[in-house]
Amino acid sequence: MPPSLSAGQLRSLPRFRCLNAANPRSFSTSTPLSAIGPENPKFIEIPTTRQPQVFPKLDIKGVLPPPRNLFPKRGSSKTSAKYFRKAIRLPKDRTEPANEYAAWKKSIATNRRNNLYQGLLALRERKKVADRRIAWRSRTISEERARLVHAPQREDERLTSPTITEAVRKLQLGPVPDPEREARIAAKAERVKAKEAKREEARKNALHTLYMHARSFITTEEQLDKQIEAIFVPRPFPEGTTDTDNIWDALGPPPTVQRLLATVNHTEREAVRYHAGPGAITGQRMKKIAEELTGGKMD
Repeated sequence: MPPSLSAGQLRSLPRFRCLNAANPRSFSTSTPLSAIGPENPKFIEIPTTRQPQVFPKLDIKGVLPPPRNLFPKRGSSKTSAKYFRKAIRLPKDRTEPANEYAAWKKSIATNRRNNLYQGLLALRERKKVADRRIAWRSRTISEERARLVHAPQREDERLTSPTITEAVRKLQLGPVPDPEREARIAAKAERVKAKEAKREEARKNALHTLYMHARSFITTEEQLDKQIEAIFVPRPFPEGTTDTDNIWDALGPPPTVQRLLATVNHTEREAVRYHAGPGAITGQRMKKIAEELTGGKMD
């Protein structure tokens, strides 16, 4: 409890005034505007939004290296007596130190040996505790998962299960049984073999056709010059045609689908074509039959 003051002491208090009474110190924690210079962005007070501003991402230079594994599984035990004999070598000279400096050096060396010994033992014990904690946590998670997987059906699931059809129930329990799986696999294998045989036959036909067409291939410069001289002539079209450089005007347009169908169905409108015999079409058909029988392209 503070000491009480007498009436005389209280009357004498107004005589003493603080030196800074004329300029009382402000107890506000904010910086007065007079202390901020014009070059500062806070010189002009701007109201901020109610939503908090996003803090900028800190650019931390460098990363911490991963901690070393002091006790690897394949390495030697660092808490054995053999390791300590190699790591903590005792001094050969065990006589008493000659002066205080030598005694201080000896005590410092002994302190380092004790710190290394005690530190390795403490780190080994800490690692055992951490390994036991990790193993316990992993075992707990595995047991909890096994319990949830093999848990019986809940009451709410049992009450709502009649709305699930039998087909959906089989899908939930596992794959749908397929008694005809072996037959389907055998049929698919036969289809694959048939497609491969068809593809191989088409490849052989393509090679044979290429071989037949290779007779007219241009392989030398003499053949190329001869073909150029035969094609690039002043009058490329046969005699009796009009004097034009357009092949459609000289030999007519290419046949249309309707014209080809009329030739096959023998419904041509031209008298010459209508009264022509079936020799040309029969020759083409016989050629295709011969190619199918011989298994190759024919000239």
